[in-house]
Amino acid sequence: MITDREKLVLGAIIDYYLTSGGTIGSRTLVKKYNIEYSSATIRNVMADLEDLGYLSKTHTSSGRIPTDLGYKFYLSELLKIEKLSRQEMEKIHKIYEEKIGEFDGILKRTSNLLSKLTSYAGIVLEPSISRETIKKVELVHVNNYMAMAVIVMDDSTVRTRKIHFENPIDEVELKKICLKLNEKSSRGEVKTFEIENFVKEKGNPVLESISDKVYQDMEGEFFINGASTIFENKTVEEAKEALEIFNRRKGLDEIFKELISTREHKQGEVYVVFGDELNIKALKDFSFVYSFYKNGSSQGIIGVVGPKRMAYSKTVGLVEYVTKEVNNMINTALKKGENNE
Repeated sequence: MITDREKLVLGAIIDYYLTSGGTIGSRTLVKKYNIEYSSATIRNVMADLEDLGYLSKTHTSSGRIPTDLGYKFYLSELLKIEKLSRQEMEKIHKIYEEKIGEFDGILKRTSNLLSKLTSYAGIVLEPSISRETIKKVELVHVNNYMAMAVIVMDDSTVRTRKIHFENPIDEVELKKICLKLNEKSSRGEVKTFEIENFVKEKGNPVLESISDKVYQDMEGEFFINGASTIFENKTVEEAKEALEIFNRRKGLDEIFKELISTREHKQGEVYVVFGDELNIKALKDFSFVYSFYKNGSSQGIIGVVGPKRMAYSKTVGLVEYVTKEVNNMINTALKKGENNE
């Protein structure tokens, strides 16, 4: 059990390290943080924290830096979330005032906004829509072997998919299929998997092509901005390994999908996961700060990826506030859509 004295010293050491990137001696610690203990007492506490696994000695000096255990304790017990300034809140509101009903636009702006506000990589994972109701599907005939599917969701999200047919289909027949699909979805009864079953029952290769692209390939988009900023202090080899994951859409995409499916989360909470918890060597020095937003019955992720030594008090506050704003935008868009029906 960690004592109040140890909490005080641990919090000060981690705060200094996150701010400056350096270690701090016992004498400076007493002066800078107005700690009412002697330097000798502080040195003993630091040694105890090292024995407990919260701190470790650096190779270049006698100073100590936080371990992952120390970081986790700091984040769960000692972190004081920094409130946003009025100017920051106004800046965020101004960005979201534009084109309020365009869901895709909101998410793209969000990843860019978080990157600019934190100087880390802003990330947004659009939720899968496999459990949501499709409002309308338009099948646009390009030629007898290709069509464009325009899928409108209940929340007014629009997705597009190119569909290639092995067997030819003319424009008249494609319109008939489109009418049949919309007849089912317009009644508000049919979920995506049910329409998929309807299509497969027909045993038509053209219908199966539509099913494969429209109803089975509906995973959300993954937006990331500012990734290059988090590699500035990395060696070429370290940056290369991590960049390979960042450049593969499925790399980070799959990581965050796994977070959604394997961990318990509460709406409105902000979480921090260290890269080495994900068992990916190239990400061991990175940290993921994220929260969830809801879109219908599905949820997506909003957050940032940055170095493990990041300004957590500021970053957590920003992710929390921006996620709340995005949830408000989505709810407003949904209500607007209902009122227009």
